[in-house]
Amino acid sequence: MAVALFSYKNRTSILHRIPSLIKILIMFSFCIFCFKETTYEQIKLPGCLAFSLLLFFLARGNWTTIKSLPYVFVLGAFVTVLRMFNFFPEFSFNKEGFIWGILYTARLFITAFACQVIFETTSSSQIQDSLEQIENAFAKVIPPVKKMHGALLISLAINFIPLVFETWDKVHLASMARGPKKRNLISATNILLSELEALLSCLIFKAETKRKAILNRGNYD
Repeated sequence: MAVALFSYKNRTSILHRIPSLIKILIMFSFCIFCFKETTYEQIKLPGCLAFSLLLFFLARGNWTTIKSLPYVFVLGAFVTVLRMFNFFPEFSFNKEGFIWGILYTARLFITAFACQVIFETTSSSQIQDSLEQIENAFAKVIPPVKKMHGALLISLAINFIPLVFETWDKVHLASMARGPKKRNLISATNILLSELEALLSCLIFKAETKRKAILNRGNYD
């Protein structure tokens, strides 16, 4: 069963009761601080991990939160492999690149963990309201910012992430129920391509439906 990233969990916790604007600002600041390279990484990274764990316990998190993070290590491994080898002018091992990749993976895990916890305690409407408050504050100084509808676009992008995994879960389950149980490499590849095609079609339909709903309910140029 696919785990929906950044999906809201309706529970009762301390973090649920904190104003969404404060949580969004903390999240942005924390990500910037965690990824900013400093001379005291050996102290900063454990401190950032401790802060993420604090958010986890304040949100009364459970195992599903951690189960949604394996993608972090896949991305981290991909980046690490690219950085740990020099391809030009000759192929060689890059120790500094390997260390950089490990640190990048650690930062990515810590920030993804914190973001997952925050989004599990903040509904989509709260996210949009918080982003609109930030946008309105910038619009007072730079009026054209309001016409860009950045808050709406960012909130839609964030809220679309769990929808991708939920839709994929439904498509995959339908394929497993209707398709043959024994599959060779060719049939498995064809089924996977069909699943991806169905996923893309469903997402395009839902995105277009969402766009029309926004245009009908709001005043967007």
